[in-house]
Amino acid sequence: MIKKTTSILLTCLALAACASDHPRVIQASSDSPQVRLTGGMATQIEMPNAEHVQSVVTGDPTLVTAEAADNVVNLIPKQGNGETNLIVRAMDDDGHSMVYQYRIIVQAH
Repeated sequence: MIKKTTSILLTCLALAACASDHPRVIQASSDSPQVRLTGGMATQIEMPNAEHVQSVVTGDPTLVTAEAADNVVNLIPKQGNGETNLIVRAMDDDGHSMVYQYRIIVQAH
């Protein structure tokens, strides 16, 4: 009985290890919080819990510039109107990674 239980436990551990080897897909989501930008006006998103921004990317970089600065993301709208998404990856002091997604709406002033 112990041999069988050990065998099952080792199999489960091996399957769990394999499952974590697969890449995690992060993509745009329609239920993401909205951030509305107005032409000529910068906006900042401050990360919670003293998290530090590791990376920031927009779906349409011709619509908005996104710059990481420690625990803040600076958003600067460019010319024109439209929508895009923003994905921010941040890490806390303990090394835990978080991913935040936003829907960005740009309106000229």
